Amino acid sequence: MTDNAIEIKNATVKLEGFEALHDFSLTIKRGEHWFILGPNGAGKTTLVKLMLGLVWPLYGATISILGNRYGACDIFEIRKKVAWASPFLNTWAADNSYRRWTALEVVLSGLDSTVGFFREAEPKELDKAHEALEMIQGGSIADRYFDRLSSGEQVKAIIARALISDPELVILDETCVYLDLTSREILLKAIDALAARKNSPTMVFITQRIEEITKSFDRGLILKDGRVYKQGLREEILTAENLHETFGMPINLIEAPNGRIWPVLK
Repeated sequence: MTDNAIEIKNATVKLEGFEALHDFSLTIKRGEHWFILGPNGAGKTTLVKLMLGLVWPLYGATISILGNRYGACDIFEIRKKVAWASPFLNTWAADNSYRRWTALEVVLSGLDSTVGFFREAEPKELDKAHEALEMIQGGSIADRYFDRLSSGEQVKAIIARALISDPELVILDETCVYLDLTSREILLKAIDALAARKNSPTMVFITQRIEEITKSFDRGLILKDGRVYKQGLREEILTAENLHETFGMPINLIEAPNGRIWPVLK
């Protein structure tokens, strides 16, 4: 078993003629917790799709996830070991053209890496689904139809879906985007609890908001215009100078007692 959970070398991705990622390289070891920060259009969504095997790089790149090189493995089997939580999943889960799913069924679908649950759940699986919802204080939505939930409530179900499967790799893709202040803090607390577990999974937290990056994520990179702008330890990356260059605005940084960093415009 390789020590690397994610290994991307020299990946350039073009989408409809537009170069979304340019010569991108990244190595994340198993058990590490990374953040990926960047403004809109930086290439964050394309990077997630690259890691999931939903887009392919130009010839000459190497993509390996959990020791499996894409192009020489069964990607569908790899995805069963990867938990992806993203607001983009809301649209898929809310599609009721086949049938309507309850929030609990959406959570259970994380066991099979599907969107929607297509079999009878075992009692222990139901218990696990309820536990995942309770972890983020979402127990009250279990029996409600997913397409009738608010955007924030849908995100809670999607997060619980990611937590239920005991994944080896967790990709948290803009997970706080629809959450109000209280729900966001509940979610970040649950993420920190997952990161603090013994033998916690490798975690990648993708965001455009600096203040969402908790101290659980001690390594990271800044993505800008499809390229790695900075990469390294948290304290090396989250500086006023780097963030000014990234977002194009003069910023002062205030560090809270819990280690979270909050930007304030000069």
